[in-house]
Amino acid sequence: MKGKYHFRVRSKKVVFEFDIRRNITVLKGDSATGKTTLLHMLYEYLRVGRESGYAVTADVSYYVYLRREVGRDWKDALLQLQDTVIFIEENNEFVFSREFAEFVKKSGNYFVLVNRAPLKMLPYSIHEIYEIVTNGKRADVKESYHELKEIYSNYPIIENNKMNYVITEDSNSGCQFLSHVCKESRVVSANGNGNIINTIKEIVEGDILIVADGAAFGALIEICLEYLEKQKNKRITIWLPESFEYLILKSKMIVSEELEKILESPSDYVESEKYESWERYFTELLILLTENTSHRYSKHSLDGFYMQEKNVKKILSTFPKEIKIEK
Repeated sequence: MKGKYHFRVRSKKVVFEFDIRRNITVLKGDSATGKTTLLHMLYEYLRVGRESGYAVTADVSYYVYLRREVGRDWKDALLQLQDTVIFIEENNEFVFSREFAEFVKKSGNYFVLVNRAPLKMLPYSIHEIYEIVTNGKRADVKESYHELKEIYSNYPIIENNKMNYVITEDSNSGCQFLSHVCKESRVVSANGNGNIINTIKEIVEGDILIVADGAAFGALIEICLEYLEKQKNKRITIWLPESFEYLILKSKMIVSEELEKILESPSDYVESEKYESWERYFTELLILLTENTSHRYSKHSLDGFYMQEKNVKKILSTFPKEIKIEK
């Protein structure tokens, strides 16, 4: 399953309108913000159609799993679904299980998970974590108009442009590139995004920049930010691009009309049954585009081609302007 799907859910009093564009979307927010109302409307329309008093317009099949189905195993309800956007209500504990995570990764469906707690088993993007907000600017509808707002759209906030340390989530190509260009900073690998906080703890003092793949950092962003807010003797900034491979593809180092189309709308190309995150897709795409060249990309060992001055400048052009790196 791939693509971006538009939903419009309407009653006499409220309208919800939103797009779903990746395999995992997380819907958070406090009580009484509309999460339960939205799922109830979707569920009732799916059950009895217009007799529900609601109207749902969607360019994809969808399914709603509510808490009221606790007497029925989730696998009985979900395993047979294909090419479907599956909404799952909060307080269904199975969404935290490894078994469910494996199902999500391989099913080929899209999932909208209503949950305030981090889903640590799932690789979801920081850009697919939303809350429901009321938009008072829509003069074309008389009902209360609601849409999904990306919670972490303002992250990272780059405040620290001179770093003593750069922490990367692993020791692969991205770490190797940063070690090459960050002459005045010590680059440290956390050996996994789950170890980033422990790596910060090992640094007694100094300004720190954390660089990790935002495409799979969704479960960790809240925990990480809560920890960073408590730090008094370290100025810490987080930068979460989709992935290092995405930056190379975006740098115009590789000229391809098809690549431009892909970067403009990745949802149309990333098959969810094959790729559990966009990071995996961009890595495979970069390898494919360079496989018949002298500089075939490898995630584990960065070819010297990418360290050449002209190519370093191209990659650095994709960095936020607030991050100052001497070339």
